[in-house]
Amino acid sequence: MMSSRSLAIARSGTRLLLVDPAPFVLTILMPLLLTAFLLPATKAQLTQSGYSGATGSEQLIPGLSVLFALLGTALVGTLFFREHAWGTWDRLRASSASTLDIVLGKVAPLYVVQFLQMGVLFLAGALLFGYRPNGSVIALIVVIAVFVAMVVSYGVMLVAVFATMDQALVIGNLGGMLMGGIGGALAPASTLPGWLQAVAHISPAYWALDALHKITLDHAGLTDVTPSLLVMAAFALGFAIVAGLRFRPSDAKVGTT
Repeated sequence: MMSSRSLAIARSGTRLLLVDPAPFVLTILMPLLLTAFLLPATKAQLTQSGYSGATGSEQLIPGLSVLFALLGTALVGTLFFREHAWGTWDRLRASSASTLDIVLGKVAPLYVVQFLQMGVLFLAGALLFGYRPNGSVIALIVVIAVFVAMVVSYGVMLVAVFATMDQALVIGNLGGMLMGGIGGALAPASTLPGWLQAVAHISPAYWALDALHKITLDHAGLTDVTPSLLVMAAFALGFAIVAGLRFRPSDAKVGTT
């Protein structure tokens, strides 16, 4: 449970996010626009794979949601690096808040926003493009919740490892695109070249999309996607461990305003 100090930092972070909601609006609108363009080709692809009644949204909505959530890890770093750019990081450190309080307070609003962002995308996909999962909606929500936790852990790791905001943004975006691409965000993993299929399992996006694919097209419930959930949780834990080992509040960071 978050302490009162973490909650105060979280409220401050939430206000900062609300001042400039453009990045989150963009990560909702862009996937929807891409879905509109790619729908016919993806429908044909799914039909050839044996899903005769598919609309194409069954691949595009989960895939693009996962991809843009991974690209959104840069926003995790923004809230940390900007504190250094504004000169307010030392003020936070001097307060009664512990390092854990600060980190939790920073990531909590981003977790909620990323979760809602993915939820809005799935809802918009249902309303605009006929996305209809034939499996458990509860399982779908749990998969999204665990995946977002992994994404946030990845973002905190980038903050801990890199000294500048530019480094974190470049590596975060590159890593997000790579994980999404080999994981099947742009096309089903089974249709990728053989050498990519061989390494797809190393991407956390693969496990998220494997679970979402089963829930969307194969009538899966929570039990069916438990292995994927465990793998995603392991990735989240691994990123968190690296972040915990490398994160030092006294480290100088270079951000932008």
